[in-house]
Order: sequence, then structure tokens, then C-alpha cells
Amino acid sequence: MTDGSARAAVGAAALRDVLEHLDADALVQRMEPELRHMPEYVRLARNREASALRPALRRHARLLLHWMVNGTPPDAYVLSETYERAREYAAAGQPLDAGLLLHHRGVRVFWDAVLGLAAEKEPARPADWPDQGRRLLDSYLDMVTRIFAQAYADQADLPSAQGDRRAHTLFERLCGRLPITVEDQERAARLGFDLTPPYVPFVLLLDKSAPAERSDLAARLRTAGVLAFVEDVHITGLSRPAFEWSAFLTDRRLLLAQDLPTGRTGLRTAVDNLRMLVAVASRSHRRGRVRTEDFLPQLLLAKSPELADALTRRVFGPLTGGDGELTATLACLAENQFDSAATAAALHMHRNTLLYRIKQIEKLTDLDLQRHSDRTLVWLAVLWAQLSPRPGHTKIHANQMAAGCIQGR
Repeated sequence: MTDGSARAAVGAAALRDVLEHLDADALVQRMEPELRHMPEYVRLARNREASALRPALRRHARLLLHWMVNGTPPDAYVLSETYERAREYAAAGQPLDAGLLLHHRGVRVFWDAVLGLAAEKEPARPADWPDQGRRLLDSYLDMVTRIFAQAYADQADLPSAQGDRRAHTLFERLCGRLPITVEDQERAARLGFDLTPPYVPFVLLLDKSAPAERSDLAARLRTAGVLAFVEDVHITGLSRPAFEWSAFLTDRRLLLAQDLPTGRTGLRTAVDNLRMLVAVASRSHRRGRVRTEDFLPQLLLAKSPELADALTRRVFGPLTGGDGELTATLACLAENQFDSAATAAALHMHRNTLLYRIKQIEKLTDLDLQRHSDRTLVWLAVLWAQLSPRPGHTKIHANQMAAGCIQGR
């Protein structure tokens, strides 16, 4: 054995020893701040139950650590689980490239977290560790790529997936105001959709549904003459003005947003606005049919998220220290239209105690809560904090604020 190969063997053994003692939870904790900057991860976090996302990350971290330490690739059960997740991504209409990109970026974040923790345990780590780790992880990514390619190919063979693709293609061509071709007419005929305008654009959400349920709902809508396709957790499309939704709205999980009947001009903008309306309404726990008029202030904030974040920092930023009682008090004031008597009753506190807190809030924030313009700032900040539309931005959780009103901390 040459000196170089001997050093490599010693370095590999040292790497395995460090990896064996790494904690998967600590890795996940390091990974999450980086993952939250990835659009693919944000979409996944939005589309899955938050309680299920961290355990999934932990499973992947443990799998990779086990593979790198013992050299044992995943067993058939793990491979089948990865295949099913890939089928879910395909059924949800997510592009193959997006799923693979998430795994590739996730592996990079995983390895950076490994090196960070390893440096704490072994400050004088061998210089060849990064190369050794990447070689091992390349094998994992090759496996994931093969599984995803097979899963997407299998999903594409399903009749429902073919109908979904036809509907999506026709929808994009109508939104793009492209000339109607023979192929478009053939797609419409197969789908049973009348190409004559006007159309009624819609976006709907089936709360806490599996990808198979969303695919089934989109297929039932197409059978009823609606141009519908699955788009992440949503079903998007066009219906006729006379289409009756009552049979579908019997499902209490359904959230439906529609625009007025329109031609092809402005169709894409209308659908983009409906997507935002559904996002806002779902965070407010609304179900059934919703209208833009129901959420005008929230939509104005969602249209300018950077300004809304700045507004929230302006109002709540100076109050985020301590035990949160001033934050809860200010939120409760806004919820009670700044009526001190109603707020004191909601907080179960003496009115003088509330007035003392208000003076503290005004001193820290430089707000005058008797001034209408400052009250408006607080009210808008509370709305935006309750929406919590993006991971990582300044927010005050709605349940925390409500607890402040109920418990009177």
C-alpha cells in the first residue's frame, strides 16, 4: 500500500468514526435554516403536514449516515418508500426536474451540516473528507435519479395522468392567447370541454388530501366538462359560466375561488390572483366558496410581502423580547378595535394594568395608539402576522396572540 492510499484509508476510517457519532436530529436542526431558502423545499413544506416534514428529514439523514458509515445501501423497503414519494410528486403535477433538484440541493445541505458538526468534534479533520463524502453521496443521488425517472414514467402511463396533461397543455395555450390549432380542438374534444369563451377561471384546494384524491377530483371535474388539472396541492382550471359546483362543495374540505366569466385576455392574471386568494383564505381556515372581497386587506399585504414584513417588524419588532406579554397585549387590542375595556376583559386584567402595558408599548414602538394611522399600522401588522405566508419572515403566531387574549398573561 502506498503512502497516499494509506493516508486515504486512515482518513476514511476517521470519517466513519465521526459520522457514527453524529446525531440525526442535530443534523436536521442545522439543515432546516438553509432548506427554508429553497423554493422547492418551501413548496414541499406548504404542501405537507408540518409534523410529518421533520421526521421525513430525520429518516433521510439516518439513512445517509448509515450508508456512509457501514457502506450498506438502502434496502427494498426504503427504495419502495422513495418510489412512492416520487409517484406522489408526479401525481401532484410537480416537474421531474424540481423533485431531483430538491434532492440534489438537500444532499449538499446535508453534507455541509455533516462537515460543520464534524469540525466541532474533530477540528483537525483530514483535507480529503469532502471528496470522500461526495463520492458516497453521488451513489445516493444516482439511485434517487433512477427511482424518480421510473416513478414518473409509470405515473405518466395512467389514464388520469394523460387527461391531466391534456388539460394543463390546453389551459396554458388558452392563457397564452395562442391560436387554436387542430391539436387544441382534439384535446378539447377528448376532454369534453367547450372552447367557446367566456370561461370562468377557478382554483380549488382539497384540505389535507392525498395526491391520489386530488387526481381523482380533477378527473371527476373533467368528466363533468370542466378543464381541470392538478397543480401541487391545488386543482386549477376553467369551467363554463353555467357550471354548478354544489355537488362538489358537499365535501367540507373543499375551498373554491372563482373569477368572473372572461375571455382569454387577462386569463393568466386572473388565475394568479385566485391562487393568492386560496393561499390567504386557507390560512384563515376558510372552506367552501370564497370571494376576493372577503380578503381585500390580506391580499393587499400578500401582493407586497417585503413591505408587509417591514410593517410587521416596525410594529412588533421592538416587543419581541421578554415573555411576549406586550406582543399579546397589542394584538389583543387590535382584535378588540382598541377598546381598552373590552381588551382588559379579554385579558382578565385590571384596566390600570392594561393602561400601564399600553404606555410601555408606546414607549418601545414610538406608536401613538390614540392616532388612527398608527392603529391602522397595528391592525395590518396583526393581519400579516396571522397569515404567516412564508417561513423565516418576522411573524407572531396567531395561536400565541389568541392565547394572550384568552389567558391574560
